[in-house]
Amino acid sequence: MADKLADGLADGLREEAFSKKEISGMFDGPILKVLIKLALPIFAGMMFHLLYSIVDTIWISRIDLNDPSYVGGTGMVFPILFLAIAIGSGILIGTSSLVARSIGEKNAHILNRTAESGLIMALVISILLITLGYIFDEQLINILGAKGDYYTHALEYFRFILPGMALMLIGNVFNGILQGEGLMDIVMRAMIIATLTNIILDPIFIFLLKMEVKGAGLATVISQGVAAAYVVRFFFLKKTLAQVEWKLRNANLGIIKKIAAVGFPQTAGHITMAVSFLFFNRIVVSLDSLALTAFSICGRFDQVIIFPILAIASSMITMTGQNFGRKKFHRVENIWKIGLLLTSGVVITLAAIMFIFAPVIYPFFTNIDKVVWYAVRQTKVVEFTFIFAAIAILARSFFLAMGKPLPALLITVLRLAGIAIPMAYFYVYVLDLGIYGVWFGIITGNVSGSIISMVWINRTTKHMKNKNINETICRGGSVSRPDC
Repeated sequence: MADKLADGLADGLREEAFSKKEISGMFDGPILKVLIKLALPIFAGMMFHLLYSIVDTIWISRIDLNDPSYVGGTGMVFPILFLAIAIGSGILIGTSSLVARSIGEKNAHILNRTAESGLIMALVISILLITLGYIFDEQLINILGAKGDYYTHALEYFRFILPGMALMLIGNVFNGILQGEGLMDIVMRAMIIATLTNIILDPIFIFLLKMEVKGAGLATVISQGVAAAYVVRFFFLKKTLAQVEWKLRNANLGIIKKIAAVGFPQTAGHITMAVSFLFFNRIVVSLDSLALTAFSICGRFDQVIIFPILAIASSMITMTGQNFGRKKFHRVENIWKIGLLLTSGVVITLAAIMFIFAPVIYPFFTNIDKVVWYAVRQTKVVEFTFIFAAIAILARSFFLAMGKPLPALLITVLRLAGIAIPMAYFYVYVLDLGIYGVWFGIITGNVSGSIISMVWINRTTKHMKNKNINETICRGGSVSRPDC
């Protein structure tokens, strides 16, 4: 009797905790307001991260403006770092999706074991990556094609930035929990702290302590550590729904599998995107090296449109996951529709700005008229078609939020590797369309991906609503059915 009373009291306390810490408007009321509220901090954090990347490159270039091996050498390490970033993204999304659904279900058992389970997963992967990285560091840099001073600077930078992989993976466990709970403002502040810390430490380590590229790597690691400490502080203060007891026994193999099941397709999707653009680069450079320069410049400015899409997609993971867990399937469908309308408006507005101002923007980055021509033409041909890419990106987040990783993976793989790359080869080498063939290949992939996404989501939402109706009928018990 006493045990039942204690369990009832615990359940009541958990229910009260969920009610107090739920995001206002998450399960009822205007969807657009909540989506924007969740998306804005993520977008701001992404912009600060872009600022960090630019400032970091500027400081490294100032080591010797006449020696391109400093910037080039550190840049050659990026493919290895991207692997860690892809794995970290998988951990973040897998954790976020599980937390969001657990909150919707009010499942405190899973919620309070997610942190330790995710941390064990991140630590094991970190130890593996760092150990292999230090054992095979020279071979890895050789594989990347670094020679001479490029090899020296790449190796120095890699050895100093390698521990940052562990901090990033561990930090993404906590960021995933915060994103799943809808606490985007904490994630944003952590990204800003990391950026500002790195900007301050870079000149100190690079020039004052004369560490050069090693200092740039060390500054990045320390800034990640400071940001991680800031985030962990909120868990020590118990300001989150997910409670962390810092006990190994709380780690659960089943929860690790659930995080990995959603996270792996996210990682695979990131790697697919990276490999796909390696193929695009090879096609472009075979046509004209100046076109590749323009392609790279446009790629950086495309982030102005991509970042808002990713921010809205992140907010949709939180809203969709929590409402899916609460079995508010009609609201889940509305979140998709409103998120799509919001993203479409943002993409069209930003694409119009880029379309109008492209001839003014690109001459700031090159004095070569042909590069400017390529960049302006690419912007005018491709920019508005990002609305189709946005549909595929949102659809991926929609499925990941519901714990359905296979559609999310297939949409990305089909859009890029299955359609865009083969069609680019066909347009360029069979139809002889030149650089336009590359652009048309990207557009074809985006349009095809959006069609596949819309059809798949319509079928999924229809199935959800039918399932919900069946469950309601079965609970009512008014009809005798064999499937109840």
